[in-house]
Amino acid sequence: MKVRREIASIPVRTAAETWQAVTDLIVGSGSVDACTLKAAASVMESLIADEHAATVPIVVKGSGPRLVIYCLYNENAMEAGKDIDKLNWVPTAGDWAMTAPCEAEDVSWMNKTLTERAPRIAVHDSANEPDDSEEEAGAQSSALKIDWGALERT
Repeated sequence: MKVRREIASIPVRTAAETWQAVTDLIVGSGSVDACTLKAAASVMESLIADEHAATVPIVVKGSGPRLVIYCLYNENAMEAGKDIDKLNWVPTAGDWAMTAPCEAEDVSWMNKTLTERAPRIAVHDSANEPDDSEEEAGAQSSALKIDWGALERT
């Protein structure tokens, strides 16, 4: 199961404020390695500023459902405002990982930096969504896959 959250970014929030909003959303009682989110701030702020998270989500896998976070920009951000629906679980409690989209030419250096600073976080080319399989849970997902964003693109 996936849960979606949208966070208003530029011009409502700076990239740094957007990353702080993401951090505030996913950190809570029982969070493990929450300090890695702060250590990853400069890289994550850079990719938020590039606006790829408008179409390809930041994904948090861990405790509870998979969380997909989209950033809203420009008019969409201004219409959404600063409110963010809270979660009823803490995604960073226990074992967790995060992926985020970035420019193809930035993947290598960003992943190298994140490996050193925040090994639970990785980036991928925004043109290629990350593997969305449930293999870590033991499921072989050859079943139906739904593109939830297809309705928004019509």
